[in-house]
Amino acid sequence: MRQLLLTACFPLACTAAEVPQVTVTAQRDAEWASYRHAYRAAAGFDVHLRTRPLIQAHMQVRPLRPGTSLDGLQIQLASASMTLNLPVDGIGRAQLPMLKTAYDEDAVLRLNRQKGHYRFSGRYSIRERDDGVYGTALLRDACEQMISAQRASGARLRLMGKKCAGVRFIFAPSDAGAAITSRSGDGKAATIATVDAEPFESGSLGMYKVAIYRFDAWPAGGEVITSKRPLAIGTVYE
Repeated sequence: MRQLLLTACFPLACTAAEVPQVTVTAQRDAEWASYRHAYRAAAGFDVHLRTRPLIQAHMQVRPLRPGTSLDGLQIQLASASMTLNLPVDGIGRAQLPMLKTAYDEDAVLRLNRQKGHYRFSGRYSIRERDDGVYGTALLRDACEQMISAQRASGARLRLMGKKCAGVRFIFAPSDAGAAITSRSGDGKAATIATVDAEPFESGSLGMYKVAIYRFDAWPAGGEVITSKRPLAIGTVYE
């Protein structure tokens, strides 16, 4: 909370006691969402993950205008008996805790941002690996799991006729040196540099550093090695 003192008097015509005070509270106009709604959505995503171990689902905060900053973004879960701060990663994703008490108390999810600039949604992505090594067969399977989960979740019409063409490794906008290496079964390797691109198939997050691995451009049976852990791994459909 901060107070702003606004003077509406002519010079020398008012005293300090006459200066009006206006209180501005950021949380009064904060962007928020229903925890119950998010809880039900997460439970629905979980159903589709049970037979698809190579992918994951998160709650994601997306800007309404591409390029709106995610720096310093925070999500607060608040109910009558609890207040929790949920970590947000560099691409706006957060893991929603499944808490019966928060559900029963009709908790809210509140951003430290004013209304009208962000929205809450869900996001499937391929699971990142700690060792940074991805077999090409694993990436193909993960892409198939992703597209089938999206279709089962309600995107069947949007994805009609689409097929898995590759995956995209997404790095922070500041990771200019990030890259991936494609290594074939005979040991030959080639580097795929990142370019400035939208991280996912729906553009709302602005430009990130993205390296795209296309299945038809490389022999099967190899592997992909990342220079550092990506923020996320998405898919390419055609």
